[in-house]
Amino acid sequence: MTKYEKIIQSIKSQILKGIWKSGEKVPSLRQLTRKYKVSNNTILLALRLLKNEGYLFSISAVGYFVNTRNVHQIDVPSKIILKSYYDVEAKNPELINFVNIELLDKYLNDNLITFLFNLYKTQQNYPQIPYLSGSPSLITTLADFLEEDNIFVQEENIIIGSSFQLATEMIVRIFLEKKKIPTVALSNPSHYSVINIFEKWVNLKTINLLNDGWDLKELENLLSTEKIELVYLTANFHDPTGICWSNEKKVRLLELAEKYDFYIIEEDSYSPLYYKKIYSSFKSLERIGKERIFYIKDFSMLLGSVVGITCIVIPPKFREKFLIEKAAFAVMPSKIQQKILENIINSGYLKLFLKKFRKILFYRAQFLTYLLKDIPELKIIYPLKGGCSIWIQLRKKIDEDKFYSLCKENNLLILPGYIFYQDKKYNSKFRISFASTTLYEIKLGVMRIKNIISHLHKSS
Repeated sequence: MTKYEKIIQSIKSQILKGIWKSGEKVPSLRQLTRKYKVSNNTILLALRLLKNEGYLFSISAVGYFVNTRNVHQIDVPSKIILKSYYDVEAKNPELINFVNIELLDKYLNDNLITFLFNLYKTQQNYPQIPYLSGSPSLITTLADFLEEDNIFVQEENIIIGSSFQLATEMIVRIFLEKKKIPTVALSNPSHYSVINIFEKWVNLKTINLLNDGWDLKELENLLSTEKIELVYLTANFHDPTGICWSNEKKVRLLELAEKYDFYIIEEDSYSPLYYKKIYSSFKSLERIGKERIFYIKDFSMLLGSVVGITCIVIPPKFREKFLIEKAAFAVMPSKIQQKILENIINSGYLKLFLKKFRKILFYRAQFLTYLLKDIPELKIIYPLKGGCSIWIQLRKKIDEDKFYSLCKENNLLILPGYIFYQDKKYNSKFRISFASTTLYEIKLGVMRIKNIISHLHKSS
C-alpha cells in the first residue's frame, strides 16, 4: 500500500474501534504529519478521501471531524478486507490466505533491496525528476518495456503515478469538468475497489461479462439509448473471473468507441502472468492518431508495495488536463522507488522472475484445479489461462453467510463473490487467490473448504 492508503487504513481503524469518536475533531495537520512522518499533501489527500467515503466531514477554517456512526457504517466487504489485513498482520501461523494478490514482493528480499538502493546511490548523474510526469529515464525504460508488448507510444504521454485506483480517479475527474455527471460502463462483475471509485463520482452501468469478453449486444443497446463517456475494463485475466477478451471483441469495441465517441480505461497489470498463450492488450491494437485508451499498468500488483509505481499512458488530447488533476492530488512515488523500478527492469530482474513466477502460478493453478474438482459441490466457472486467482461457484444451495463465517472461523480467508457486483446480491460465487500460497497451503485450504461444506450438509 502507498503511504496515504496506510494512513487511511489507520484512521479508519481508529474510528471503527471507537478511539476517534463521532463528532470529535481530528488531530491537526501538524500533529498528523508528525505522527505518520509524511508531507502535508499526503495527509490532506488521505483526509479528503476519507471525507469522500463518509468517515469525516469538514468545517471551513476549522478542520476535519469524525462523522456520525450511521453515516460511515462499514459494509460487509470492507469488514472482510479489514479482517484479512488484521489477520495477516497478526501472523496467525494457521492462517490460509486465499485473499492476498501480491506476487513477487517475497522475492524482493532485504539483500536485493540493499543492492538496488546502493546502485541508486551510485547513479547521481541523472536529471532531477519533474514533479508531474516522473523520472525521464524511467519513462524511457517504460516506453521500451511497453514496446515488447507491441504498445508504441510517445514518451511524453507516459506519466508515473502511485496506484491504479488514484490514476482511475484522476481520469474520471477529467470528465467531470463538463459540470455534468458522466456515465461509465464497466464489467459485471468487477473488482470491488473499482466499483467503489466509480460509485462516488459517476452514473454507473454494468455490462455482463461472457467467457470471451463483454456482451457487446448489451453494450450496443445501451449506447443506442444513453451517452457513455467512459468504459473501464481489464482485457486479460480479469479479476475476479480470469476471463480474457477475444481479439474479435477487442477490435469491435474499438470500433464502437469511435462510432459512439467514448473513451476506454484499460487496466492491464496482470497480462505478463500468462501460462502458455500471450494475450494482446486493447492498447496494442489502437491506431496512432485515433487514441481513445487510458492505459494503466500497476507495477505494485506484481512487485508489491516496495515498488508502488503505476505507469499511465494518456491520449494526447487529455495529457494537460490529466497533469492538472495530478498536480491537485500532489502524490508522487519517491525518486528511490522510481530508480529501483528502472533498475529492476533494465537489469532483466523483472523479466527473469516473471518467467519463473509464471511457472509457479501454472503449477499452483493445476494443483488447485485438481483438488477442487474432487468437491462435487464446487464448480470452476472459467478455465484458468493465466493470472493468480480462480472464480468458483457453489453448485448446491448452501447458506453463504454460514459458509463464509465458517471459513473465517477455520482460519481461511476467501473473498465472497457478491462484493464484486454493484448490487451486492448473493450469488454463490467466491474468489480464491493463489498468489502467495504454497502447494501445501493450497492443499490444506481446500481440505478446510471440503470439511466446511460437509459440516453444512450435516447440519442442514
